[in-house]
Amino acid sequence: MLLGIALCTTAQEGLHINEVFEGKLIDREVMRESLIKGESLASYKLNVLHTIKFAASSKERARVDALFTKDMEGSISDDESDTEYESEVEYVGSFIYYAIVQLTDTKKGRHRYICYQCREKSDHYDITIAYIEGKASLADLRKTFKKK
Repeated sequence: MLLGIALCTTAQEGLHINEVFEGKLIDREVMRESLIKGESLASYKLNVLHTIKFAASSKERARVDALFTKDMEGSISDDESDTEYESEVEYVGSFIYYAIVQLTDTKKGRHRYICYQCREKSDHYDITIAYIEGKASLADLRKTFKKK
């Protein structure tokens, strides 16, 4: 079990949003978390899919949004040879509603992404954050993970 937790945290290591994955902002006990690795993702050209979902207050949403924005601004891919590279970000007011951001590639042939979706409810926000690794391009991810 401890090995599983260690593997979960190393995937997003170095990202500001990792604070959320580690349960430092939202209690891990109220999050729905999923970590999928290996063969079951091969048909999607992915190696790692780590998602968390949770309900957040306005204050928590603002903090998560700020952490995601730091990663988005500081870690965006600078690989100009990747013709598929681009990020998608949609805002509602000043907050991020939906985003897919390609991060700097740390190993040749591996793409890394962080994804964010926030839906406003009557008394809270439903937030989903995903960390993704693999050979999939942003176009591949668009086909696989369509906005709902």
